[in-house]
This record gives sequence, C-alpha cells and structure tokens, in this order.
Amino acid sequence: MKWTVKNEKVEMNFGRRRFSVKIVWNERKRLSITVHPDLRITAKAPAGYELKVIRERLEKRAAWIARQLDYFERFQPLPPERKFVSGETHYYLGRQYRLRIRSSDMTRVRLRGRFFEVEVPDPDKREKVRALMLDWYSAHARNLLARRLAEYLPAFVKKGAPEPEVRCRRMKKRWGSCSGKGVIMLNSELVKAPIHCIDYVIVHELCHLIYPNHDRNFYRLLGRILPDWERRKERLEKVVI
Repeated sequence: MKWTVKNEKVEMNFGRRRFSVKIVWNERKRLSITVHPDLRITAKAPAGYELKVIRERLEKRAAWIARQLDYFERFQPLPPERKFVSGETHYYLGRQYRLRIRSSDMTRVRLRGRFFEVEVPDPDKREKVRALMLDWYSAHARNLLARRLAEYLPAFVKKGAPEPEVRCRRMKKRWGSCSGKGVIMLNSELVKAPIHCIDYVIVHELCHLIYPNHDRNFYRLLGRILPDWERRKERLEKVVI
C-alpha cells in the first residue's frame, strides 16, 4: 500500500486501483468513510484525529472501498443536474414524468398523465419552478411516508420497539437514519423511488429501533420482514439523490 498526502486529500493504491480520499476533520465522535455514487470518497474524522489513524482505517477498508467503486461505476455517467426547464425528466415513485411549464396567474404543480405541470406567472424563473417542485415533493413525501410507516410500525411495537419520533426532510446523502434516541429521519427525496424501495428504507430504520448496529441480529430481523431486501436496496441505489 503506497500513500501520498496532499493537503486534505490522501492518495492510496489498492491492487490496480488508485483512490483519492478527501479528509475532513470536524466535531464528531467517530471516523466515517463514505463512497459516493459519483465515485468521490470522503473520510470524516473527529477533530484532532491523527492522519496515521485515518490511514490505518482506510487500509482496513480498502477492499470495501474498491467493491463500492465497482458497484457505483455500473451507473456511470450519473444523470445531469436538473435545470427545471420544460421537457426535462423528473421522477415520482420510480416512474419518469416530463416537466411542462406554463404561464398562468396561478402558482401550482400538478401531476397529469405523464407530465408534471407547473403553472407560474413567469415560466423563465427557474428558481421559482425549482422551489415549487421541491415543495410538491416534500408535501407528498410527508403523506406517503406516514402511510407506509403505519403499515410496518405495529409489528415492531409488538416486538418491543419504542414508538419513534419520525421526521421528514430533504437530505443530500442519506435515505434515512435512526438515532440512538429513537428519532427516525426519512429523506423526502424517497418519493422519487418505487414503493418497494421506500418500504425497504422504512423497515431498515425500524429494525434499528431494536438492533442499533448492523450486526447479525439486525440482518436476521430485516430478512424475516423483507426477504428480498437486497434486491430492493440494489434498485434504490440506482436512484441518485
């Protein structure tokens, strides 16, 4: 394993691969390593963490990093960033819809047939169109995620899980999370994914109410409730946040 350090980046070799890892120090308790769908690699470390310790952890995770890169390379190139103009494709529940922007005295978003119709006084103001679309997604996410959660939560409560506090907001890097205090956070962008993928995220986080770590017991419970969870997870990873 060969290393070179460049400012806040570490270059490392693993087999025929060469990784560039961005190191970020901030106020946190643990070191985390993330491989992003766009093939970026970041390592976030607690303030004061020695670079030597970060290197050692990266060396131990090098094989995992390589596997993640192999996986995400299957989906390259990633879709371009949305510009919120007519004719552009947007997703809802795993299906594609064309964006159609119309000039109107009204301000609203409607899903009609195979189109997202956005009515605004000034169709050329992309930021306004973007804000309306994000508001539409957020509103539909709150309602949909609440309904899907209600499908699964009773079974977990029967198993002794605490009643969670559930929050929904737009996140850039995670589909969901469950804190040690039992707060489940769900990404409003989930409404772009198929229902079976949404259910996977919800059940995944509910399992953490009983088993906080990704240990054998966690995956055993997840597999009992969703035997095809791996297929759902793989489909979800094709949906780019």
